[in-house]
Amino acid sequence: MNDNYFLFFKIIEFGGNLKSSGWQRIFWAVRRLAFMGDRRMFAFSISMALFFLFSVPLSRAADVPVAIQVAIKARMDESHKLQPPIIDAGSVMQGGYIYFVINTSNVPGYTKDDKPYMLDAHLLFADESHIWHDVLFDRYVKDDGVPEISAVFFVNADHDKNNKEVVVLVRTPLNHYDYGGNYYDGYVYKVTGDPRTGVVFVGLQSDASAPFLDQCECDFRDGRSTHARYKDSESIRKELEKKYSASPPRSK
Repeated sequence: MNDNYFLFFKIIEFGGNLKSSGWQRIFWAVRRLAFMGDRRMFAFSISMALFFLFSVPLSRAADVPVAIQVAIKARMDESHKLQPPIIDAGSVMQGGYIYFVINTSNVPGYTKDDKPYMLDAHLLFADESHIWHDVLFDRYVKDDGVPEISAVFFVNADHDKNNKEVVVLVRTPLNHYDYGGNYYDGYVYKVTGDPRTGVVFVGLQSDASAPFLDQCECDFRDGRSTHARYKDSESIRKELEKKYSASPPRSK
């Protein structure tokens, strides 16, 4: 094995140490190819490994499998940009990952200059045949600010104690002439279906979400101010626990 091969292995090994065990598998697979003398496959492997090494954010690679990162990246284009975080949704569906996309594509009824800001929420998973499925389960549309993900967590939000729901807290910074601050919107979703067959639904739970929507932590030009009651995961958890900890009413 020549010096160039050795240097390449050190680069990949360094990337693996920074990122995840998936990089160690790439490292050993490429090393086997080199010893087998397959120079064409080795060159291809160098290209692919370096592509993943330098295109995947270091802060996320330690938490998210390489296959998931690659599948998500393949869905991005000039009008669709990934917004962190990528969330392991194993608490509600084994093997699923939630991710978010800044969507700047054209919207019917709007011109290029007045279209709203949009943030799309996706659930990505593979079925038993290893085919990827991507569920667009919500779109956060704002006219007066760019929505951002403040928190994603899992909690019981109904009287079924055996299953949890997903909560997505969206923060939208505001900077108007008359007031400024942040909007907070908390959305509660239930995941149902069978990922093995590729049929999964992510439904918004309107009643559970209602207390957490349209909250304004704002200061007004005239000196008034308003405060958001539920602007973090802890306050939302406490409210849902209080609401759903009581036993459901018995049917007669």
